[in-house]
Amino acid sequence: MKQTGLAFIVQDKKQLTALTSSARQEIVDVLSQMGTVSVGELAATLGRPADALYYHLRVLKQAGLVLRAGYRGQGVRKEELIRTVSSDLQLQYQPGKGGNGKQVTAIVGSMLRLGIRDFQHAFQRGDARVSGSGRELWALRKTGWLTPGEIVNLNRSIEGLAKAVSKPRGRGRLYGITVLLTPLDHRARTSSNKSTSRKSRSK
Repeated sequence: MKQTGLAFIVQDKKQLTALTSSARQEIVDVLSQMGTVSVGELAATLGRPADALYYHLRVLKQAGLVLRAGYRGQGVRKEELIRTVSSDLQLQYQPGKGGNGKQVTAIVGSMLRLGIRDFQHAFQRGDARVSGSGRELWALRKTGWLTPGEIVNLNRSIEGLAKAVSKPRGRGRLYGITVLLTPLDHRARTSSNKSTSRKSRSK
């Protein structure tokens, strides 16, 4: 059975809770791009021992985010194959009281922790390009006043960025990218603050 390319909306509380773990989030992120693989192959890609993945994979299977996809080999050499329910998993946001803000915020926290960890490791290795058109290491924060039309364009840019990064397993190096967009307040821009309309900080 092939992995579906249709978006899978993560909305069930059990599924959301499973993804609050940064370890399980990383498994789903990488596995969704690898397709159907063995636990050993997934462990090798993550640089972790297979034994460290079984508990997390069991939780993800119980939540319906990771599926069994048959077996490879025979006898004692037979190994289970796994895949994600879809190559495109998307969180459903339910803002406000009674929503799923607690779970989604915890997942976002895990995303950011993964990003910080990976940034730190890449920095310490010392082999990442940090300038020029082939730059591999970035940290960026910008704030600014945007109109509804500009928000539409920004969302298109973020969607394009996600598509550019989401590539099935193949040639090249594995990369991770983390994006966070949030309104800072609900006040509209006024003429009195036009002179200070933009502030940016890039690391």
